[in-house]
Amino acid sequence: MLKNMLIRSKYFYHLMQFRHNEILQQQCLCEELKSKLKIKAIYHNSKAIELGARF
Repeated sequence: MLKNMLIRSKYFYHLMQFRHNEILQQQCLCEELKSKLKIKAIYHNSKAIELGARF
């Protein structure tokens, strides 16, 4: 029960971070920062997918 709650909270954390980085990336003008945000978004998306498969 507690383990499942922890996994769900990690899932939602990574999902929120993914969406946040996607929004920042769309509004960003600097190409260097845009690429860094894209890398972060990809990381958080992969973690969310990984954790989503557990529950």
